[in-house]
Amino acid sequence: MPKQSNNNSLARQWEMLRIIPARKPGITAQELAGRIAGMGYEVSKRTVERDLRDLSTLFPLAASEDSAPFRWYWLKDIASEFGGVEVSDAVSLTLAEGVLKSVLPAQMLRVLSPKFELARKKLAALDNLPISKWSSKVCYMGDSLNFEPVKIRGEIIEKIHSALVDGLKISAGYYPMHQPLKQYILNPLGFVQRGARGYLVACKQGDERIVPFAVQRFKSVEILGEHAEKPKDFDFGKYIESGAMNFGGGKMMRLKAVVSEALATYLNEAAISPDQKISYKNGGWRLEATVRDSWQLWFWLRSQGSDITVIQPKYLRENIVESLKEALKNYE
Repeated sequence: MPKQSNNNSLARQWEMLRIIPARKPGITAQELAGRIAGMGYEVSKRTVERDLRDLSTLFPLAASEDSAPFRWYWLKDIASEFGGVEVSDAVSLTLAEGVLKSVLPAQMLRVLSPKFELARKKLAALDNLPISKWSSKVCYMGDSLNFEPVKIRGEIIEKIHSALVDGLKISAGYYPMHQPLKQYILNPLGFVQRGARGYLVACKQGDERIVPFAVQRFKSVEILGEHAEKPKDFDFGKYIESGAMNFGGGKMMRLKAVVSEALATYLNEAAISPDQKISYKNGGWRLEATVRDSWQLWFWLRSQGSDITVIQPKYLRENIVESLKEALKNYE
């Protein structure tokens, strides 16, 4: 890594403070010089010793004087709070900020804003480091349409989050799809951000069926002073793994289809299942994969148009055929 100019002393001392251990036995000036050299700061042991003496007048640092060479450590356990993030973490955060801003409501981003700001300041302070410029040379783009984040009233999402954190029930005014406003008592169980849309996973009072409620459809939310009731054996991680948020019944099926050469190439690069197989037979590309029967799969199949022909399962093939017939009527 290229050497840093010695006038970037503030950034160098920042890294030193982060490296110094929170407790004894500590670290020597020589060891510190070696560690920061790996970050691109080539300075002598004498310079590090001078930095340590200066920093100890401003921060609760101490040196064990019972042995030579001296070993430096923090007097108070605040080392983890100093500096906030490493350079690599700062780069990752700045990249993540761009992605999250496109999918998360502004109210949710407020919580992360201090970390993002700290990451930007960190990279600005270390402008001479090549890695600090990484985020200006890479970009993340989704592989579907870029939907605008849904509009959510700030107090709605804040109350939903608070109820989840504190494990409390909520009283909510909610607009189910194509239905008038309804009032529910809900037991919040989890929150899922699925693309541009957020969902509160909950069950209604007296009903253990687990339902995702789209947050943009809440008209009002009030936190109740009662503990939320969790269905027996409910596990949020297992709920997600079941594929429930793909809006299907969770049933797995063996998909068989004929695909175009272009789609075969695309799927060979990014498979739709771990056991996916693509082979060339009888003048065409054959796809086989175990996938979850869901709205998401249905949406993807229809979006491929003439690039895919479903063979099995039979009911899925028949549904696709009927859907295409209905779509064709729109163009007649």
